[in-house]
Amino acid sequence: MNVETALGRYLAIVDSVAPGLVEGLYVVGSYALDDWVEGYSDIDIVAVTAEPATEDDFGSLRTVHALLAEQQPTPAIDGPYLAWGDLVVEPATGLHRPWTLDGDLHHDADCFEINPITWYTLATSGVTVRGPAPQTLGIPTDVEARIRFVVGNLQGYWAEVTNQVAVACEHDEPRHWAADTFVWCALGALRLHHTAFTGEVVSKRGAGEYGLRVAPGEFHDTLRAALAMRAEGNRGDVTPSLMRVAAAIMAWCITDVGAAVR
Repeated sequence: MNVETALGRYLAIVDSVAPGLVEGLYVVGSYALDDWVEGYSDIDIVAVTAEPATEDDFGSLRTVHALLAEQQPTPAIDGPYLAWGDLVVEPATGLHRPWTLDGDLHHDADCFEINPITWYTLATSGVTVRGPAPQTLGIPTDVEARIRFVVGNLQGYWAEVTNQVAVACEHDEPRHWAADTFVWCALGALRLHHTAFTGEVVSKRGAGEYGLRVAPGEFHDTLRAALAMRAEGNRGDVTPSLMRVAAAIMAWCITDVGAAVR
């Protein structure tokens, strides 16, 4: 199912359940960055309401996403429900808004997608489905905030992931790794490396192509394998050696960025 059809069904449901609630709808993520793989990729959105969603609004959205799961379980439609006023200031840590991940609605924790990368992607590449063009909204895109965010994410979240993968790869018995896990590890940290050094935001495919230009040569065969698997909808055989190199790629990204920002 393509993005236009999926979002048409989503809007039909939300407008039926809660008329007027969603005033703006924008596509970000891989689709906005020209790297969406039909049959595999989720649809990353930013939905906009007039005012911050109330508990009653959250109840309506629960109904919306329950109906969506019945009528259109895939592709997952993921992202935050923000108010217009949220978008004219830098994204705030601890800002609680409804959000979906893997098609499941949440309102019980911070939404990771409320961050400077999402703001920048929306402002520069966001695809308008409903509402004014994102370029007219006055969305802040401070490059230093964006770089601080990716450096912190590399040194925290990605360092933990790297350690977990490296430890798992040391086990004597080979472990089966899913292709999507391999692609995510091999290309994900490179996206943040790219932002740390350029200020720009790039897709997974773009990160792999970037890695072939800047990363050490011993990583190139693994990056090509990750790019090939992504192009095939994250399908392919992942060997233990590929995952070991993916862990090394993540570690290199963290070390290289850390050395540059000291």
